[in-house]
Amino acid sequence: MVVFTAQSLISSWGTDIVDSSKCSSLFTLLLTMCSMALFLFLLKIRRKPAVYVIDYSCAKCPDDTKTSLETMLYFLMGLGNIPDRDILFQSKVFLKSGIGEEAHIPRANLTKGRYLSMEDSYNQAHIIVVGAVDMVLKKAGISPRLIDILVVNCGLFNPTPSLSALLVNYFKMRSDVKTFHLAGMGCSASLISLGLARDLLQVHRNRARYALIASSEVIQALYVGKERPMMVTNCLFRSAGNAVVLSNRREDKKRAKMQVMHVVRVNMARHDGAHHVVEMREDEEGICGASLSPQLVKVASDALTVNIKSLAPRVLPLTELCKAGWNMAQKDVLKKKGVQPFVPNFKLAFEHFCIHPGGRAVIEGVGKGLKLSRYDIEPSAMALHRFGNTSCSGVWYILAYMEAKERLKKGDRVWQIGLGSGFKCTSAVLRVLKDLHCEPNNPWYDCVHRYPLCEDLQKQPHIASVVASLPKYFDVSTS
Repeated sequence: MVVFTAQSLISSWGTDIVDSSKCSSLFTLLLTMCSMALFLFLLKIRRKPAVYVIDYSCAKCPDDTKTSLETMLYFLMGLGNIPDRDILFQSKVFLKSGIGEEAHIPRANLTKGRYLSMEDSYNQAHIIVVGAVDMVLKKAGISPRLIDILVVNCGLFNPTPSLSALLVNYFKMRSDVKTFHLAGMGCSASLISLGLARDLLQVHRNRARYALIASSEVIQALYVGKERPMMVTNCLFRSAGNAVVLSNRREDKKRAKMQVMHVVRVNMARHDGAHHVVEMREDEEGICGASLSPQLVKVASDALTVNIKSLAPRVLPLTELCKAGWNMAQKDVLKKKGVQPFVPNFKLAFEHFCIHPGGRAVIEGVGKGLKLSRYDIEPSAMALHRFGNTSCSGVWYILAYMEAKERLKKGDRVWQIGLGSGFKCTSAVLRVLKDLHCEPNNPWYDCVHRYPLCEDLQKQPHIASVVASLPKYFDVSTS
């Protein structure tokens, strides 16, 4: 092996070079090149690896669990202890919620009324969680034994052993799989899980390759008490679940659907009003249920505003950031009066928007605040209509709608917005890696041709006939 030293190089070039300034310049150039090479090498080592969404799936509940307004009315009347005015109140909330006639409530909820048994809840979990995971593993072509990280979340049903243990047992995963079960995180839990799984894949990139996220909402009971803030949940929440497979392997980019670009999360729980705006509690009669405060929309708006302040510098073009900076300078530095808050044009940063389908007011409120068009909020509104408020899984049913409509093209950017108890707001930014098309296992496959719906829910013929019959059932003078 030949070793080149500075002295040997100088000797080979001759003394005329040694005596000139070229020698010093040459060594400076070599030192600079070596420094740059070292810097690039260290940068490559420190750079976090990209995380890809290999595939995702959304659970499709059995057809016999589709629950119409008429079914809900017969259930509430059959209990025999709910006043007519409260049944009428819930029917009105249902009509204004934006939910259609096909969202799913398990039969056990409509026959037993109060809290379900562990067996009934486990049966729901098997249909929703196990079904979604089995589907996504088959779609991704990945064996359960290749999963290194498993993150499971469920808002209400949190048994022992946990649902993460249920999946490890059912799919016979490896004994060293890292499992996490997130409880009580509300409707933003799926995106929180996405951020957790992404961070773990980036930190443990040499020891973990694949992560699996399973999200669900197992409805354990319908509220049969007398407090109206707790009755609203009967009209909004429906059964659903989804699963996502992530990878940090560069080789998987070719077959992945999307890349996770950003996950930004804010927590407003230090404010008492935000902390209690959505909570599980018992009423005066000891009946448990989820309570939704009338301040929910305002709290959600405040949380989203804080979230946007963190997200905007990462996604908005420089022109929009300069406009926002000048607006802040006018208000805070120059103290100009009458300066309206500046709302950036987020359509310059995103092609698609997945707004948490918490209800018509939430979707339209966020859409109005971000200055989105009817086309932009259509997927969220249609997901609410077909599947209801599916809690943490809602943003993935919206994404599936976009895929079924073949809206997602290579290079498109998707903004997912999750809003949940706590109160929390979580944003996820995904970049589409290839043109996506509707597949037979898409939950919209058999019904997407009927959407978007143009009519108001209350104007549809079947609903109109039910509404017309309401006075016959109830003493409306007491409402």
